[in-house]
Amino acid sequence: MPSSTILGRLPGLRHFIEVAQQGSFRAAADRLHVAPSAVSKQIKNLELALDVDLFRRDRGRGGLELTEAGEILLFRCASVVNELTIAQDEIDQLQGMQRGHLRLGVNEVLASDLLPGILRDMKYNHPGLNFSIKVENTREIVQRLQEGDIDIGLGYNFPSSPEIETLATLRRRTYAITSLDHPMAQLRKVRLTDLDGEQVIFPDESIAMRQLLTEAMAQAGVSVHEVMNTNSFTLLRQMVESGIGIGIVFGRFLQIRRERISFVELQDLPFESPPVACCRMAGRTPTASSVAFGAAIRTIFVQYGG
Repeated sequence: MPSSTILGRLPGLRHFIEVAQQGSFRAAADRLHVAPSAVSKQIKNLELALDVDLFRRDRGRGGLELTEAGEILLFRCASVVNELTIAQDEIDQLQGMQRGHLRLGVNEVLASDLLPGILRDMKYNHPGLNFSIKVENTREIVQRLQEGDIDIGLGYNFPSSPEIETLATLRRRTYAITSLDHPMAQLRKVRLTDLDGEQVIFPDESIAMRQLLTEAMAQAGVSVHEVMNTNSFTLLRQMVESGIGIGIVFGRFLQIRRERISFVELQDLPFESPPVACCRMAGRTPTASSVAFGAAIRTIFVQYGG
């Protein structure tokens, strides 16, 4: 199919992406503010132009499913959307408008610790810059990177993959965190065995850190009282601050507003804390705003330890 013909199908591609992401013509139509019949027509025209079926329409399915051809097209569309975003960013800069759009995916704890200062400084230096932030676990961040929904991912435990380019990493120490009136609060370092008998607030089973802690305590013969578990480290820290138990975290926080929490380094652990990593998809041209963000992260990682 000639490239000029493909370019003529850009409206159809936009509709295709929405249908693939939403799983139905009606949901895609709602997102695009058009009639479902208009979406259906665009998809049919696109299928006729490409001479393939993009969706399976078998009765009895819970929703639309992509065919193999549809999956290939959706994967390639992510690159198309990324390049169009970059083109808009470059055109804006060429016109002296100093605009840009930075799309980030970030783990929750880093969203509150790292981002406020970085984005404040970027906004000061580039007043026309705006941001879209998705706060999610690392698996979902990787999926958004692959689909072209975000430019940069920031989090823990990124998988080793040739399609993911690591811009910067930071290895952080492991700490027990306590309220300021806890007997352990005045100590600088403790061993895992020193936590025996403590009231502990754990991350829940959806977070990889939980398994590391459970196995380490079993190996050391440490018995603690679990008073709470949560998938939110922000809530975990608030509960520690309130005094209902201690928590275990990777790294000190970089917040602008410091919480009333004491950090006590945990020594002689049978595992290394996973590094914080800043990543993007390899082989895609980065936007100017994502290059600036990567440079800011590298500077902080060089300056900051643990």
